[in-house]
Amino acid sequence: MRPARLFPLLLFCAAPAAALPLRGPAVTDAVYVRPLYGGPYRHCGGECVKSGSLSWFCAARAQCVLNCAIAPPSRKCATP
Repeated sequence: MRPARLFPLLLFCAAPAAALPLRGPAVTDAVYVRPLYGGPYRHCGGECVKSGSLSWFCAARAQCVLNCAIAPPSRKCATP
């Protein structure tokens, strides 16, 4: 196979790998105010050494995710 024909093939093979989404739960930003409407919610909480106690709200079936490795700490809700 000549190099001119090999380059588009390599480009095609490399592009889809970069465009694939990461596997795992989808993570959304947390809601910091208690929801008045919108169904059941889950109260989440955690602590970081520098920031202290933190709390936020997520959907009822969402998992709470707290990342203290960045500043300010990242509070997220992950849907299964």
